[in-house]
Amino acid sequence: MRRVLLGIAAVAMLAVSCSKSVSVGNKVAVVIPDAAILDRWAQDKDNLKSIMGKYGVDAVFFTSPETVGGAAQQVYQLQDIIRSGYKYVVLTAIDYKKINASGVLAENPDVKVICHDRLVVDNPYIDYISSANTVEVGRMQAMFLLNHFHSSGAASMTIELLEGPSTDLNASDYYVGAMEMLEDYIDNGSLIVKSGKKTYNEVKADSWDVADGKKAMQDRLASYAEGEFPDMVLAANDNLAQGAIEALVAAGAVTMPVITGQDNTEMAQKNIKDHKQTMTIDKNLTDMAYNTAMIVSSLISGAPVQASQYITIGTVDIPVFFSQASVKTIDSL
Repeated sequence: MRRVLLGIAAVAMLAVSCSKSVSVGNKVAVVIPDAAILDRWAQDKDNLKSIMGKYGVDAVFFTSPETVGGAAQQVYQLQDIIRSGYKYVVLTAIDYKKINASGVLAENPDVKVICHDRLVVDNPYIDYISSANTVEVGRMQAMFLLNHFHSSGAASMTIELLEGPSTDLNASDYYVGAMEMLEDYIDNGSLIVKSGKKTYNEVKADSWDVADGKKAMQDRLASYAEGEFPDMVLAANDNLAQGAIEALVAAGAVTMPVITGQDNTEMAQKNIKDHKQTMTIDKNLTDMAYNTAMIVSSLISGAPVQASQYITIGTVDIPVFFSQASVKTIDSL
């Protein structure tokens, strides 16, 4: 179980460069997915490189594709990085379960590990977390849909749920946050899930890829009559939203349902302006990079890292720094 102790996190600045040298003692290894599936990882990489570089933190980036093979490659990267002498690792896990199963962090408890964006749970060898409040992101998406429902004056509406894969712990967090808001409405019949798919295991996609989002939406549409479409789609991120749009268009939809998203990608901004997607969540990736850089800089300099929020993993309280998420619509892009 994880609990969040609320407070106000400090936000500071720090940085990284990509030069290499023989000694890696004070270098930082940044282990992050490539941008083949999610464009946002390119933005995270650029942000971390720029912000860290300005403040003289020396970092090297290691990327892998968000695939089964890429998850295994990421474990090998971590093993090689630690074997090479790195003492500081910024980690965005492709599959946190594979990292845990490898034992690479448990075998090297002196290496400081900072989770960037994605959490690694069931592992007390994580030292810091820099992320958005992922449960709150799910709440924000659900609240947007509920506001639409209430303002419509309708007695009921249909809704379908598209969440991310179980390899990314954030995906289940988004679901938990959303269902905190939606469950009562679904139970009392105000929101109708015609596909009947409501549990996380039923609504998770195989990956964050657009193609898997399209496949998931096609699966939901099989429960609708020809020419009939849901009123609302809870899509956990912009790729799943794009997949939903493609499935809906292929099925003949002219007017899109209300569709949520996350990451504020260029694709989502275009979809919103074209009235295909209704909103996206901006997790403020620049602030997230500042928080990550602040943690790394403090560790290298020996300065204290003061957090007032913690996530408990097992019996260990892990300091967490949250970036501020916000809703983006056609009126605020």
